[in-house]
Amino acid sequence: MTNQSIFFNPGDAIASTHDFKEARRSAEIYKAKSNSKKRLVIAQNDKNGEFAIYYADKVANNKQGLPHHLKDEL
Repeated sequence: MTNQSIFFNPGDAIASTHDFKEARRSAEIYKAKSNSKKRLVIAQNDKNGEFAIYYADKVANNKQGLPHHLKDEL
């Protein structure tokens, strides 16, 4: 994963939690239940440490989103 900040809008999150293992489990379940071939990412919010699940294509610009670091991809 990258050490660079990537911006996401928290309103675009599929789910969020402070526990990485819970975020990973939620992402796996969501991916298995959806028929979408889109990539999911788990990103950690730089300000509050929360992990959130996003579609990889939901990257925002720095004026519309909050900085995150990618932690995992599915």
